[in-house]
Amino acid sequence: MKMTTVTALVTDTNKRFRGAMPVQVEFDAHGPVCIQHAGQTYHYTGKEGRSLDRGLATREMATVDDARLWTTLDVIQIWED
Repeated sequence: MKMTTVTALVTDTNKRFRGAMPVQVEFDAHGPVCIQHAGQTYHYTGKEGRSLDRGLATREMATVDDARLWTTLDVIQIWED
């Protein structure tokens, strides 16, 4: 699979908007499977959900050190966890 650059709107753990940031993303047929963000590589954990504020479909991503984030399937929004 190929990495694509996407500009994501990033929100931190305390719900503060961090801004629009370029991230590298690898997609499968259903959504992101790998994201490179803030110097770390996150992989899809198998967990899916919905954002509470808008009801958007999301995926949980994690690093090998267990840093986590949630993202929309198009990676337009990222919530750091």
